[in-house]
Amino acid sequence: MSHPGKHALVFGASGISGWALMNQTLSYPTPSTFRRVTGLCNRPLAPEDSFLPDDPRLNIVAGVDLTASVETVTSQLKAKVPEVDTVEIVFFCAYIHTDDFASLRQLNSDILRTATLALNAIAPNLTTIILQTGGKGYGLQFPDEVPIQPPLHEQMPRIPAPWRDSIFYYDQYDLLMELSSGSKWTSSEIRPDGIVGFTPTSNAMNMGYGIAFYLTLYREVNGAGAKVAFPGKTHGYRSTHSDTSQDILAKMEIYAALNREKCANGSAFNIADGETVTWEQVWPGICAYFGLVGVEPEQRPVDMEGFVTQHQGVWDRVVERYGLKKGLLEAHNWGHTHFMLVDFDFDREYSLERARSVGFTESVDTVDGYKIVFDRMVEAKMIPDVQKSR
Repeated sequence: MSHPGKHALVFGASGISGWALMNQTLSYPTPSTFRRVTGLCNRPLAPEDSFLPDDPRLNIVAGVDLTASVETVTSQLKAKVPEVDTVEIVFFCAYIHTDDFASLRQLNSDILRTATLALNAIAPNLTTIILQTGGKGYGLQFPDEVPIQPPLHEQMPRIPAPWRDSIFYYDQYDLLMELSSGSKWTSSEIRPDGIVGFTPTSNAMNMGYGIAFYLTLYREVNGAGAKVAFPGKTHGYRSTHSDTSQDILAKMEIYAALNREKCANGSAFNIADGETVTWEQVWPGICAYFGLVGVEPEQRPVDMEGFVTQHQGVWDRVVERYGLKKGLLEAHNWGHTHFMLVDFDFDREYSLERARSVGFTESVDTVDGYKIVFDRMVEAKMIPDVQKSR
């Protein structure tokens, strides 16, 4: 007997993108679109710690090692994933970080190849692989070497050598085009800008978390109603960008997976909240969530990591007073927060014409996107509920 609804498999399920996919597939575009959602992650994630809906369709599986051989991964998937042979849609958000470009390219291409070949062997109903990439494909990590000419759009050529040799997204895209040749399944690439989102586990590249921790501590040190200067530079405060809420990102990826007649094999789509923004537009609204007054930058950028280090004792008292999770401030990647708010200070807005042309019209106000993340952090006991303490 056939079952209505699709079976989705999410690689990298505990990350900022994978968590949102698991959350959104349970209700978007309808509560019955997916009959089974399987999330794969490296480390165990208990359902009660996931802050996801208690839904029998959702299964979180740990221990599938994509760095192993194709044969090993195939065996692990068969053993650990119920009804793996019925998987129809794959969302690939898995990522392994290394400190040099060569191994970064090799590792992240290899895990995609292994995952794809393993599923080819055991999932005969596979129709779609959605690959998540990002702005690095436009050269955003090399703004001094590569011309950045916004609005950035998907038809732009790849950046020139030698910088292109550092972009593993190109390798992953080419790999899927190679492997999909002659296959029943097709693929699309989704390109977010800076992702704003929640995950119950540690996340090395989470802009929202750094802002939330910094502003929570700033309020505690300086009091409610205090003015808080944007940490970056004046020209960065007014530069244009296209933040991407994790919910909007997940919905675009789901939309592309479900509408293959509109999204040809190899198609690529930018995705962002909607309107192009500047920090000047969103910083005051973000700060207001914490009962603070966001104002323009000072003459010199703020050392956010230095501030939190100086006031570690204050944070410790906040953790004890509100019963928050311990170790989050210390484990946070402040280098990434500094990069996104201070160093990433040039115009880089996305064109969303292609996503709109295939019928994806979802959007969210960028400040509201941040507030959703902050609310989820409150629920997960990562930051206190300052709304109640006003």
